[in-house]
Amino acid sequence: MRAVRVLALIAFLWSSLASAQDVSPGSDGGQPSYEVQRGDTLGAIALRVGKTQSELLLLNPELEPDRIREGQRIKIADLGRRIDHVIAPGEVLVRLAQRYEVTLRELVRWNPKLNPDRVRDGQKLIVYTRIPASRSESVGTPTRGKLLYGELLPVHAGYIVRNRERAWGTREAVDSLVKAFTALRAKLPEAPKVRVHDLSLRGGGPINDHNSHQSGRDVDLTYFQKRCDGPCGLHPVRPADLDAEAQWALLHYWLERGQLEAAFIDYGLQAKLYAHARTQGARREELAHWFQYPRGKAASLGIIRHAPRHADHMHVRFVCDDTDPACEMFRVMPIHSTLAAR
Repeated sequence: MRAVRVLALIAFLWSSLASAQDVSPGSDGGQPSYEVQRGDTLGAIALRVGKTQSELLLLNPELEPDRIREGQRIKIADLGRRIDHVIAPGEVLVRLAQRYEVTLRELVRWNPKLNPDRVRDGQKLIVYTRIPASRSESVGTPTRGKLLYGELLPVHAGYIVRNRERAWGTREAVDSLVKAFTALRAKLPEAPKVRVHDLSLRGGGPINDHNSHQSGRDVDLTYFQKRCDGPCGLHPVRPADLDAEAQWALLHYWLERGQLEAAFIDYGLQAKLYAHARTQGARREELAHWFQYPRGKAASLGIIRHAPRHADHMHVRFVCDDTDPACEMFRVMPIHSTLAAR
């Protein structure tokens, strides 16, 4: 009898070892899974991987318990939602890990070919995270609001941040800025840098020199200019000096994705941008939706609109994100465009 028990124990250990070899990450560094073997049942698999059948069914909602087949892969753990992250210029793994609340060891495990010492711009990484898609919140209006769980605008090859204490925004605003400048640098690598003057304070709220910029969705940027000695500075820009190609490339990235609530640009500069947009194939209905020009400074139409004292910088305001229920759009009318744009 003792010999029988020993043989049974050996058989169990061998079975456990064999099944352990069938448990592995996905071929792309994905969620841990089990490959179904001939004769397997869901109950037996649950026992081998230390789960209940109910837990496996929750992890695999498409699974039919009585119709599993040999070679099928069953997810046995949930690492969170998957993100295909593209490394931005200047981004480092430590910051990436902090952002998604994971470890460097996990990043390497999910990306077997990753060399932590040789990360390059544009490199694609698989990341799993349990944090929500967006933790930041824009609350209230830009002129009477606050920012919760804001993100600091990272360093980028396309711009210089004037004051990092004023460089906080919602995750969506920060992502939109970084992605737009990354796309711009890819399209126009010789474009000059601009200065990012202000977003919001870390917690939002009133900020010196501004009536708006309170809820993490407003950004002041200097204009792209044809001749910049270093980053393009904050001074009045004439239409003849505006680098319309670079300026339109940046604006068009946001406009075609529906990311802007408003962009405050001097009316004279609008005319040059409008003309350039036409040469780039913008349709008549798009121009009518995007531009206040040529309907006059007082027109209440267009995302791109005039505001006094905006010949030296552009002020963009991103839309409220669906994840921010307390965010309020600031409907800009001519009578208060000066207040809204400051």
